[in-house]
Amino acid sequence: MRNESRRDLPDFVQLRQRYDDMVPGQRAELRRAGEPDDLSFTPALYRLFPGARPDERHRRVAFLLPWCEQGKGDPPDFGKQLVNKRISEARVLQVARATSPLDLIQFRRLAIHVEPIVDWAKFGQLLWFWGPLSKRRIVEDFYLAQFANPKGGKK
Repeated sequence: MRNESRRDLPDFVQLRQRYDDMVPGQRAELRRAGEPDDLSFTPALYRLFPGARPDERHRRVAFLLPWCEQGKGDPPDFGKQLVNKRISEARVLQVARATSPLDLIQFRRLAIHVEPIVDWAKFGQLLWFWGPLSKRRIVEDFYLAQFANPKGGKK
């Protein structure tokens, strides 16, 4: 099943470009969603994924799409950006320990605060396969960045 899902991955960079090409009202539909399931009734979701029957994976990606810009080159991972914006470890762990859909809602709040520049090819996969391993990756990246740069984290 996991291999089948990888084969069917959307092109997340192209998806971000499709979002950027939307008219402002369509982008606003995605930004206004309170939780991922709210996107099921927004036409913008179906414009993002033409010809597809969007499932929870599509909704997770669309839920974060407005808040994370596509970077040029190799932008720092999300965990390092959390450290650079002085996000507390309590907030990061809160996301990691939360269950669906609260985990993704809290993750989006972090993204709104941090305004991250991401590599959508990688970040999109993190959201597509969202679960305990994705959350662990964010926590690990956060701590690796924090201890590699002691001035970046709060003590």
